[in-house]
Order: sequence, then structure tokens, then C-alpha cells
Amino acid sequence: MNNKYLILAAMYRYGILPMEDNPSMDQIKDILTTVNPHTAFPYSKLIVKKALNDNYGITKPQEVEPVLKELLHYAVTDGIIYSALIEIYLHAPEQFASMSREKAAVYFSAGERIKRYIKPFAPVWEQFHLMERFSDSKEKLRSSILEFFRRENDGERENLSMLFKKNKCWLSLTGGRSMAGFNLSRIISIVSDASMIGFLTEKETEALLNQYGKVTEALFGSWQTYFSSAVFGKQLMSAVSGTFILDSSGYVENCYKLAAHKGKLLEVSGLWPGSDMTEFCRCISEGYGFGLHESESHTGISEPRFAFSRSRVFPIFHKYGVGYLLDQEICEPSYRVPVSDTNSGWFSDMEALVKKKKFKHCPDEIPFMANSRLLMTDRYIRLLEKKLFGSRLHVIPWSQKLHFSYEFTKHDLIAFKVNDMTMFHLPRNYKKAGISKKDDGKLHKDKVISYYLEDIKNAVLAFSELNQILGKNRVQKER
Repeated sequence: MNNKYLILAAMYRYGILPMEDNPSMDQIKDILTTVNPHTAFPYSKLIVKKALNDNYGITKPQEVEPVLKELLHYAVTDGIIYSALIEIYLHAPEQFASMSREKAAVYFSAGERIKRYIKPFAPVWEQFHLMERFSDSKEKLRSSILEFFRRENDGERENLSMLFKKNKCWLSLTGGRSMAGFNLSRIISIVSDASMIGFLTEKETEALLNQYGKVTEALFGSWQTYFSSAVFGKQLMSAVSGTFILDSSGYVENCYKLAAHKGKLLEVSGLWPGSDMTEFCRCISEGYGFGLHESESHTGISEPRFAFSRSRVFPIFHKYGVGYLLDQEICEPSYRVPVSDTNSGWFSDMEALVKKKKFKHCPDEIPFMANSRLLMTDRYIRLLEKKLFGSRLHVIPWSQKLHFSYEFTKHDLIAFKVNDMTMFHLPRNYKKAGISKKDDGKLHKDKVISYYLEDIKNAVLAFSELNQILGKNRVQKER
């Protein structure tokens, strides 16, 4: 499933964007807004499950929400505390590390400054019922702030002073939200991961993403404020380590590259359109020396069929080692698949098959595989079954549970079937087998089995998983 608020965890996903391949905006949007962007990685569920355990102590479904609530509490309380600490540092940078509790108390009491630190968070408290009575919360927060100025906390304050000094250029860009963005980005990431490994149902996932996404959207008004806050929070947590925790440098660099890209990658979900990231990018680039390599600076033209096949179908085929099923050279002439070059003959061949009258389909369907008897789209498999007298068109929705199988023909071809009807002859990855296309055509059945049985079984698994994913997406859209 896709959800616009998943882009709030985009900094955790930039590393799996194939930017050097000039992905289309559709492909980018899919990776940044889908619950499971890791489909192409073997054992990804096991890895994510271990990471949730090691990093957050989440080992079962009922442990997810308490962690989310705890992180939200940190976001809206620590966010205020560190906002106050940032202000006093900017007011007196040379005195901050040695300032006494008494002096800090005088500073904070002047003009009821605590109200100013609370102000950006107060509407969110009220709208989402996040805090206790205002008067009680105000006193607790004031007390927590002053704790930093006790003598036994001199070392921690010295470390904060160094951190503030290094990041002084962009601290004000957090807009009084200090580190709240970081914990909110972690919340969205956890919800996505918990959904991926089955700890949350789709309904629960959608509800949680919308719940915490709306809190984030209400608290921040632009990508610049959100990313500045997220980066500051990550810097505060830079000493934290664990399984697959993105280190501070990688987190900051990913934020920079997402923000600096001229394609405005962060706007693909529709969240905070028109955000000006200029100042954030300038400060991060100057402070950390990050830049955007030429190979990462462009996006491709989005041909819908090719974009869909590469972003939704190929990762599943690749996961099972049958990515060659979208290799035009190998799959032809069993069937045609989309290509990116709209001027090529292969594009025209696919176009002609798609336009055949017998395969009449809805304009919003996305075809990704076709031959003279088959049209496979994101919604249906249209299959022409030959009969003794004429033929019959079957329209099979992906929302059904489909049965994929295979059998050998009299000529030792591999008939690949859905619900016991042949769709196409399964192409054979002769490149992987280390033989030529000519020699492959001469193989007898026993050799075909020897070379390709693993691929055949994996193709069944790949199409079965495609059935699950496209079926769920279809149900989700109908809702």
C-alpha cells in the first residue's frame, strides 16, 4: 500500500533509490511512499524484524504502539526543552557551557519565555490531545530545562555547546521545533517496518500513518523546517548505534540530497508543496561538505508502462532471481514488455499488442506484459483461450487468488499457466546457464530441467507474490 505520509521517512530510503539510473518521478514516488520499498532485497523481512528488535525492543505486534507513543511524547516535550536550550545558546554562546542554574532561571523567567517555547507545539497539543493541563505542563517543562544547568550536568552542556556551535548556521531553521522532526521521522519508519513484517494489518498501518502524519503536518509548515529539525535531532542522537541504524553522517547526507535535487523529490507526495530548501541546503553543504553528484542530479522521463514494470514488477522478479522475465532480448518472442525508449521497435510492438480490439481495457489500466493471446495489466490478466471452434476471452482480476503452474509441451517448451490455462512459454535464461541462445534451442527435456528447474519454480513464486501485492493494491484503491 502507499501513503503520502511515508515520505516523512524519506531519509531512510534515499539509499535504495537508483538515482544513477535516472528513475522516473513515478518510480521515485513509489519508493518514497510505499510501505515496503525493500521488495528487491532477499531476506529483507528478517533483517527489518531484527532491526526493530535490536533498535526499539519491538518483538511482537502489541509492542509497536507503546514505542510510537513514547517517541511522540519525546517529540512534543523534548522538542520544547531543546528549543529553549538553543535560544539561550544563541543569546549567549560564550556563557552557555558555564551558565549556572540560578542565572538560567532568571533568563527563563523574564517575559515568561517558556510560553514562547511552547507556542509552536500548543496547537498540536490541543488538536490531538497530547498533553496534560497547560499550567502543569508549563512547570514540568521549566523544571526539565533548568535541570541542564545543574553543576553535575556541566559535561553534557559542554557537549551541547559544541554541537550548537557546529550547527549554528541552521539552528534557527528548526523554527522552534528543535529535534521533534527526528522522532516523528522514526515513528513513520517504525510503522512502515512493522507493517512490512506483519505486526500491523493494512488497516492498522493506514490509521497509524494518518494519525502521526497529521500530527507532523500540523506541527511543521515546510520541508525546510521539518528537515532542519530532523537533522538536529539526529545530531543529538549521533552516539546511538544498533543494527542497521543509519549513522548521523548518512542521515544528514540523505536529507541534503533529497532537498537539493532539482527534481523536487520531496514534493511527489503532495506534502508541503513549494517549500524553499535553499537556506537548508546552503548551510548543510557548507557545514558538512555535501554535494550532489552529476549522476544523482537528474530524473528520467516517465513512460507509465515502463515505470510501473520497473518499480512494481521488476523488484519482485529480481527478488526471486527471475528479473530476466522483463529482459526484452530473452523474453521475446514469448511476450513483449514495456521499454523506456518510445522510438524503438520493441515499444511499437508492445503498443500494437496493447491496442488489439480483443484486449479492450480501461484507459487507466497499466499493461506490462502482452502477446497475441495475453494482456497483463496492473488490474487484470486478459487471456484468450483457444477452443476447438473459436476462442474464449478470460478476464481474470489480480484481486482473486490465482494459481500459477507450468508443464512441458511436446516440443520441450515450458508452458506457464494461470488457473491451468497457458499464458506464454516461459523464456529460459540461457545467459545465466552459460550457453548460447542457439544451443538453448537444441536442449532436450532432461537438460532443460537440469538448467532451468530452479528458475521455473522461482517464476511461480514471483507471480504468486505479484498476485498478493497487486491484489492488495486493487482492494486498497477500491476502498
